[in-house]
Amino acid sequence: MNKEGKKINEMWFIMKGNKIMYSIDRDGVEFTLKAGSPHKVYFNSPYASGNKKIDKAKGLIYNLKNTRNNKIMIFIHGFGSERNFERLKYYSKYFADQNYTVLMPILPFLMERRPEKAHTQNFFLKGSANDIEKRFYQAVTDILTFIDFLESLGYYEVNLMGYSFGGFISTIAMALDDRIKKAVLIVTGGNFEYITWKSFATRFLRLRYEDEESCNPQKCNEIHKEFDKACTNFQKTEGLKKFPVCFRYDPSLFAHKINSENVLMFNGLFDIIIPRKSTRDLWERLGRPKKYNLFAGHFTAHLIFKKIISKRSHEFFEQS
Repeated sequence: MNKEGKKINEMWFIMKGNKIMYSIDRDGVEFTLKAGSPHKVYFNSPYASGNKKIDKAKGLIYNLKNTRNNKIMIFIHGFGSERNFERLKYYSKYFADQNYTVLMPILPFLMERRPEKAHTQNFFLKGSANDIEKRFYQAVTDILTFIDFLESLGYYEVNLMGYSFGGFISTIAMALDDRIKKAVLIVTGGNFEYITWKSFATRFLRLRYEDEESCNPQKCNEIHKEFDKACTNFQKTEGLKKFPVCFRYDPSLFAHKINSENVLMFNGLFDIIIPRKSTRDLWERLGRPKKYNLFAGHFTAHLIFKKIISKRSHEFFEQS
C-alpha cells in the first residue's frame, strides 16, 4: 500500500453511532445547489472517510427546471478518467432532451474526489478488502443521499443507469431503496471471484494479493463455495456482518431483492473488463431480466451503440 493509501486507511471511517453497512444516518445532511449549465449540488458525505476532498459529494443536474414532472434519472459512471466521464455525459444530455431531469453524481475516490497524490484512476480498488468494502458503503450511501435531495424537490420515483462499476453501485442501491423504480445496467456484472481473477482491470489486485499472500484463486474459490447460500440467505443489512468481507459489496449478493421486470441489461460480447461469467452471474441472480448482447467490448459498447442503448433505455423507462 502506498503512503496515500496508508494515510486514508488510518483515518478510515468516521461513523455516527453504531450504524454501519449502508445504514448510516442521513438525517441532517445539508445540500448546496449552485445554478449553472448544468446545475451542481454538493453535500458532505454522511459516511465520511475523513478526507475533505473525498467526502465532498458532487452531482451535476441537467434540466432542473422540470422539478415537478417526476421524471428523473440518475446516471452512475464507472472507473476511468475525466475524459471518459465527459463521454458518458451523452446519456445525461439525451435524457434531458427527453424532458427528464438527470443527475450525474461523481463517486468517492474517483476523478475529482480522488485523494491528493493518487496516481491511479482506479484508486477505489486500492488497499485491502476492508478498505474497498467501506468505499462501497460510502458510494452507495452517497447515491441514497442524492435521492434524498431529489425527493426534497418533489421527485418520488427514480430511474438509474449504471455503466460498468456504476452498475455495481446501481444494483446495490436499488436493492436497498424502494424509491428506485427501474435500472438499466450497462456492461456490468457481479461475483467478485470472476471479477478479481478474470478481469483485465483487476490485474493489479491479483499482483498485490500474490505479493501479500493474502489471497489466491484457490482460497477465493474455497470462500465462494458459500456464495450461493449467502445470496439466498441475505435479507437485511444488519445480517451482512456474518458474511466474508468480499461478499458484502458484491452486487450479486443483493440481486435477489430486485424485481427482474424492473431491470434492463446491455452486455458486451467481447468485454474483457467484466468477464462473461460475471455478467451471467448477475443476470441469473436478478431473475434473468431482459438483456441485449452487443457486438462490442467494454468501451466500444458506448462508442458504437450509445444511440441504441439510449433509445431502448428510454422505451424501458416509459413502460408502465
